Amino acid sequence: MNSYLAYENSNKERILLDRSFPFFMTEYEGIHEKVSELSSIASAFSVGEYYIGRNVPKRNIIINGYIKKNFYENRQILYRIFNNNDEGTLFYYEDDKTVKIKCRTEKVTFTEVPPIMYFTISLMCYNPFFEDEVESKATLSQYSGGIEFPFEIENDEIEFEIKQDEVSVEIYNPTNIQSGLRIIFNFKGDVSKPSIKNIDTQEILTIDKDFKYGDKVEITTHINNKNIILTSEGKEKNINNYILFGTKFLQLNPGINTFTILANSGFEYLDSEIYYSIYYEAV
Repeated sequence: MNSYLAYENSNKERILLDRSFPFFMTEYEGIHEKVSELSSIASAFSVGEYYIGRNVPKRNIIINGYIKKNFYENRQILYRIFNNNDEGTLFYYEDDKTVKIKCRTEKVTFTEVPPIMYFTISLMCYNPFFEDEVESKATLSQYSGGIEFPFEIENDEIEFEIKQDEVSVEIYNPTNIQSGLRIIFNFKGDVSKPSIKNIDTQEILTIDKDFKYGDKVEITTHINNKNIILTSEGKEKNINNYILFGTKFLQLNPGINTFTILANSGFEYLDSEIYYSIYYEAV
């Protein structure tokens, strides 16, 4: 198995951990494990116990390796990049697949056994799921292009844009894990109460507000990051309080998800982009 790791902190400082120096990785733990904590209850006169459900605990990833020269300098590099007060991103590479996971440094320790020095890095991932390195994108647009350049005029009727009366997009999630979305509304004119709906589940998210030309809204529905941010005239504002009561922050469910956009009025001026990453319990 051809695999290696890389870590990037919030300052975009990046370090490679593979079978090469200066930081030669010998082994890692906690990446291929799929762990659940099962809950059950027993009553006084029952046989066995009654299953209640499961919890997916935080993930602890431990990386071991060694350095063979410039001990002081290389220790300081690891201390700086693996900052205890920082949330970074660990990247896992195997063949042509790359996934990432957010984590915080629990500890970095060293043991000198001349002529080398061993290091151990312990990372804690409070969201235990890995996700794709790069977000995928799906576009829900009111208009599609009608021509390509270069072209020749053969008649008097040329369609520069084609209006679509129904706008929907299908996204497939091959895992059994729900994952968050990043939804962007671009307003090409006045729009009242825009919505995005999952046709398969009938779940809907509606913003109870009117928007004008040039406004942009970014909705995030990830774990511990559920927000609606309006950008208008160059200024950003959180408008979570405008989510319509009874609607919800949509998730990408396992299997097929068919999304469509709606509005009380101005539907023809509403374009949307959906960004998503598939989550994995283990890799």
